[in-house]
Amino acid sequence: MKRTDFTRIALSLALLAFSVFGLGAQETAKRYFSRVSERYVSIEDYTAELTITRGQGEDAVQQKAQVWHKSPNLLRLEFSNPQDMEMVVDGELLQVWIPELKVAFSQPLRKGSQGNLASVASAGGLTMIDKYYDVSYDPVPDLVPLQTGSSEQVVKMKAEWKSTTEGFRRLELSIDQDLLIRRVTGYTTTNEVITFDFENTELNRGIPDARFVFADHPDGNVIENFLFDPED
Repeated sequence: MKRTDFTRIALSLALLAFSVFGLGAQETAKRYFSRVSERYVSIEDYTAELTITRGQGEDAVQQKAQVWHKSPNLLRLEFSNPQDMEMVVDGELLQVWIPELKVAFSQPLRKGSQGNLASVASAGGLTMIDKYYDVSYDPVPDLVPLQTGSSEQVVKMKAEWKSTTEGFRRLELSIDQDLLIRRVTGYTTTNEVITFDFENTELNRGIPDARFVFADHPDGNVIENFLFDPED
């Protein structure tokens, strides 16, 4: 055997050995995801600026809101786009006010369903992902730019559904260096793409429960059970 051939084989074996033994030093996707979940269990409440993008490219439509979340399942969104739209989850009821239509929508939440979760970016939402999805790195367990040209570094993960009962067949999560969810992109069964961007997140501000009371709108109409029959 020529020395060059031997050297090439030796180098290949060395690289293979480093690859195999290096795996033990890397944190598994499941363990890393568990650490993110544990981080959210420790969060009593948070506020953030939220951008919701439906679709991609030139056809994308954006909504912007200030979000308040309090553990375990209280949520409030006050929208600046659409202006003055509100959404509140009080743990039992989802309520939405659309001022342009002067209509309030009301929906009791099913116990134990995905709809009973305040948001994906919560301890309950992450528990749902762990239960119904297979989680892995996307593609490697390293810090990468949030998007092309971005200086913001995140770990990217993907969650592929185990069960067709969940609304998103695939989720892509971008997690910052503080183990906080920076971005979630969901792909529905009809291939609709919805992205949630969380920015300027502030933790444990002592948000009172009164923040999650849905305001009365006496000049508007109320439409109940707009998502599903609560008895279904």
